[in-house]
Amino acid sequence: MLLENKNIAITGSGRGIGKYIALLCAKEGANIGLTSRTLGDLNKVKNEIEKINTGVKISVHEGDITDLVQVKTIFKNFHEDLGPLNGVVANAGWHDTQPSLTYDLNVFRKILDVHIMGVYYTFRASYPYLKIDDKKDKARFVLTGSMYFLATMAITRPFRLPYIIAEYGLVGLMKALTKEFKKDNITFNMVVPQTTDTFLTRGENAEDGNKPSLFLNPWDVSVYYLFLLSEYANNYNFKLLNSFDFEEVKKIISEAPSDKKNSIDDFFEYFKIKNENVYQNVKNLSKFIEFLLRYPHAPSLLLSV
Repeated sequence: MLLENKNIAITGSGRGIGKYIALLCAKEGANIGLTSRTLGDLNKVKNEIEKINTGVKISVHEGDITDLVQVKTIFKNFHEDLGPLNGVVANAGWHDTQPSLTYDLNVFRKILDVHIMGVYYTFRASYPYLKIDDKKDKARFVLTGSMYFLATMAITRPFRLPYIIAEYGLVGLMKALTKEFKKDNITFNMVVPQTTDTFLTRGENAEDGNKPSLFLNPWDVSVYYLFLLSEYANNYNFKLLNSFDFEEVKKIISEAPSDKKNSIDDFFEYFKIKNENVYQNVKNLSKFIEFLLRYPHAPSLLLSV
């Protein structure tokens, strides 16, 4: 198992992307720290984890990611329950859609608080408990970003001003942390999903089987986090894994003849012919592509639970 005996804490893990990160990490042997504002959802995820792997520890602590005192208490409890943390996923999110000039200022501030301050609080509170004593097995801090930080997306999707500001800021926050803590054994990386079928995007209708065709399922991106939390990504730092590119990579892998998947060199030769634009975008992230070649069905395994 890829994460056997590792301790992984995940914010926003009561549903959506965070839930499936927790399930896949637990399937791969990790002890899991779950937190969100919804205790009922967290306990449901805990029950699902127990069906997947009865041998892992699960720590559940409800709290508000925008309250530093609460976040510090949550991570203190995770440490007491699980031990030193090998990885933290800052995944909590929230957004709303309103015209920019009349945006409710309380909602505006809340979105910035969740996405910027919430991530900062998560790092600040978890830092004392990160296992950073091994250069060959660094601690991981993984952020969930959004395609909205790209200018083209911001232009085509109006009425999301604070969310777009927050997503740009989140990349800057990650860059600043990467530079400041470059001598510590911590890596900072981000998963950048396209629109995903979660409560944030479709409310109570999420995961009802009727998502728009361009939406991802929340389990589709769980393998991105599994990679970044695993030993395969030990030398990845300040990398952004863009789902628009890598969902195409996954599709090409699924359709490739078996003899083209024997090695990364064989696959790259085939890949360049199939889609040179995406190849050029991701060729410097070959470790992740190699990982996808080795574990192409990781997210789909969750569907049998």
